[in-house]
Amino acid sequence: MKSLQGKIAVVTGASRGAGRGIAFELGSAGATVYVTGRSVKGATTDNRSETIEETADGVTSRGGKGIAIRCDHTWEQDVRNLFEQIEREHGRIDILVNSVFGGSESSLPRGNGRHFWERPLEHWDAMMVAGPQAYLLTTRYAVPLMKQQGKGLIVNITFFIKEKIAGNLYYDLAMNAINRMTLGMAKELKDFNVSTVAVCPGWMKTERVIDSGFGPEDGTTETTAYVGRAVVALATDPTVLELSGDAIMVAELARKYGFTDVDGTQPLPFEG
Repeated sequence: MKSLQGKIAVVTGASRGAGRGIAFELGSAGATVYVTGRSVKGATTDNRSETIEETADGVTSRGGKGIAIRCDHTWEQDVRNLFEQIEREHGRIDILVNSVFGGSESSLPRGNGRHFWERPLEHWDAMMVAGPQAYLLTTRYAVPLMKQQGKGLIVNITFFIKEKIAGNLYYDLAMNAINRMTLGMAKELKDFNVSTVAVCPGWMKTERVIDSGFGPEDGTTETTAYVGRAVVALATDPTVLELSGDAIMVAELARKYGFTDVDGTQPLPFEG
């Protein structure tokens, strides 16, 4: 039997990018995955072609069961409807992966410069509302379903912040908010056997990155399957509660659990 056979997972922002890679790997491990996002057939976002239906089909083709549900995770009614449906259909949730994020530079309105005072205020909403606020809103509705079964795993996809600004000020604030929120959630959920871990990918070869031709100067890149395998490793670790509250790089998890990227390597962390 596959390692996550019978488990119920939700992956937000899974039409593309990290969310899609995570959903695929959960599917390969046998999970039932609710694939959520705003990009559906006939109505995609950011002029991209990828959809949640395509991701759900990929989950199923890999041995899991993919269920596509359109959900704007910044709207409470959408989130409420999502978890009410999951409760009706399964009565529980085992894994929540928060990976929705509206702060991709390629999809944001252009400002007059890269300084925070020159950026349009839409950048704040894209990174803070369609980021940590959406994570918090989604988690609020997932937790009651985890509490009633006495266990669960919440994974917040974020970026590892060292003692320097990551990217631009708005992005840095969003990532720090997610990391700090993970720590606070872990403290409050520990008594209910619900783990909350912040997982930090490196420079991923997402659809946007591949199309743009961009990459880090040091050549440290990884596929979205790499972060997906990190999530599977956490979800199958019976001692994962010991990591609750931590922000951990995918490369560090690869060394801990022994998984590799699709080419058999363990890419080093990108810390740009």
